[in-house]
Amino acid sequence: SAGIAKTARTAGQEVRRSQQRRIRSQKNPDGSAWPQRKRRITRSQQGIKFIRNGEVRELKNWHGGRGKYGRTITGYDTDRGGIRTFYRSDIERYLAINTRSLRRDSTRKAPMFERLRTLRYLKMYPDPQGVSIGYSGVAARIARVHQFGLRDQVGPGVIAKY
Repeated sequence: SAGIAKTARTAGQEVRRSQQRRIRSQKNPDGSAWPQRKRRITRSQQGIKFIRNGEVRELKNWHGGRGKYGRTITGYDTDRGGIRTFYRSDIERYLAINTRSLRRDSTRKAPMFERLRTLRYLKMYPDPQGVSIGYSGVAARIARVHQFGLRDQVGPGVIAKY
């Protein structure tokens, strides 16, 4: 019985290593390559500069919107280092408005499932018949959703398709 368990464990470790090598080389079990990562394009507007309360403020990647008390401008404030919202009625004078939009490819270059191939997630479960290798819990759900291109809830009311 101890010899069978040891043999099963050794075989399981070898299968797990081969799965890790396969994941590292980004290949399916049949040897075909995985599809490329979904392309991500980041869109942003250049900048806007204005005077509010006697101060010159500059926003990058800004957009207009509506607030509780009127129309707003929201963007990244380069001086304060954060996202800020200003009411248009509070703006005394516009110094520069650049509406040119930038589009750039922000697709990640790193290999897919880099962490899922580690021992922390790719577990080996021994049982009397032998061993089974796989994921459990949250890691299993994430792996399934990403591998098969399903939809998943990433936050309250936010659903993403992979």
